[in-house]
Amino acid sequence: MIIALVLDEQENVVPIIEGATIRLYHTSSQTYEDYPNIAKQLQAGRRSAVLHFAKEKGADAFASPPNMFCERSYAQAVEQQVKFYLLEQPIPFREFEKRWRNGLLSSSDRLPSEMIVAS
Repeated sequence: MIIALVLDEQENVVPIIEGATIRLYHTSSQTYEDYPNIAKQLQAGRRSAVLHFAKEKGADAFASPPNMFCERSYAQAVEQQVKFYLLEQPIPFREFEKRWRNGLLSSSDRLPSEMIVAS
């Protein structure tokens, strides 16, 4: 499985439009690849662009703190059968990785409506 995460400069998992880096975490090998966040170059459709970029790179899931997706990008993610790892707040990547390895994270097919930003 490949989980997409968006990270800020301190490597905290943050919403798409706040992060500098898109990290694709390969759970089987516990390795990752980093890419510049393409949302930083766009004026509109930023969340959807990152969703499509991550899917093209093989991502199956997203680590999802509050405000990760807007209504439009969330609908696209659900349609593409993306899984979500719900985070109540931004957390450091190392904490996410530790929780993953220890089996403390579970995926969901849906996010609570209060976690989604209006389009």
